Amino acid sequence: MDLIGRADLQVRMQHQHNDGEWATLEPRPGHHSPSEHDPEREWANGVTYACTTCDELVRIAHDPPGTTGR
Repeated sequence: MDLIGRADLQVRMQHQHNDGEWATLEPRPGHHSPSEHDPEREWANGVTYACTTCDELVRIAHDPPGTTGR
């Protein structure tokens, strides 16, 4: 089942700290330049999420068509 491709699916991203607690990751907006409002640029770069507790960053990115994802 393709959960990522479902626009109606609501998910909460979390990561686990060394003490075993789970913390929420929220989208972190980038610098605001005109090119940042271009949706195709965002698709190419992915989306950065930051932990609300420790500020650790995670990037979710799509592989360009025709790549193997490595």
